[in-house]
Amino acid sequence: MAPGQDAADVIQRRSEIWAERPLTREVYRRSFGDIRSELAAGDVTVEIGGGSGMARDFLSGVLVTDLIRTPHVDVVADAVRLPFAAGSVDNLIGTDCLHHLPKPALLFQEAIRILRPGGRLILVEPFISPLSRLAFALAHPEPVDLTADPLPADGRAVITGTGPFAANQAIPTLIFYTHQQRFAARFPELHLRTRRRTSLIAYPLSGGFSAPSLVPRWLHGSLFALERIAAPLAPLMAFRLLVTLERVTPPHVPAARP
Repeated sequence: MAPGQDAADVIQRRSEIWAERPLTREVYRRSFGDIRSELAAGDVTVEIGGGSGMARDFLSGVLVTDLIRTPHVDVVADAVRLPFAAGSVDNLIGTDCLHHLPKPALLFQEAIRILRPGGRLILVEPFISPLSRLAFALAHPEPVDLTADPLPADGRAVITGTGPFAANQAIPTLIFYTHQQRFAARFPELHLRTRRRTSLIAYPLSGGFSAPSLVPRWLHGSLFALERIAAPLAPLMAFRLLVTLERVTPPHVPAARP
């Protein structure tokens, strides 16, 4: 079997599930809509970890990169060592990528290097709320370790396991909530523009990519209506997290954004 073939097979299976599950597609359509609303002006948008090709359904002109070669990938590259010149990228986006990186800090260093001033790093990742932690423990193959240090000073790997699908789903929550002040002090060039918890109801009931869908199609619209009503409960119920970091030149004291 060729190197990376197992991973390529997993990505291909994700593409098949994507085609089979309308509720999962709608959840991600809304996530990519959130990403689109956060994009900085400019023509160069690069996606990391995009091997399954989902972004192409919702974002025009996106340059797709992944560590694994698939039919959807434009450039085979590691998310933390991208083949782009300094200051040449307007937007760097990723969906479900950060929590797979053994050394997450390297992604932020690379974003600082390749983003132009005013460019943005936009991420959609798992969020660990009390509800999602229970659901992930019961029905998701990727681990959650809230005791991990996501930004160790010695630069060691923070994810155990091997291969491109080793993970800790808690990494985004740890970086952007538990250790947010440490993150801001370490990466002052990346201003936290947006941090929003999402996907309280529809995502878990869709089954995502690893569990069965739990609702019939005729109920899908009602799920998103319920999500709007339940929005104040996001700290307790959210399954997803949207983060936008803007490349700035420190010192920078921006106006607060709701």
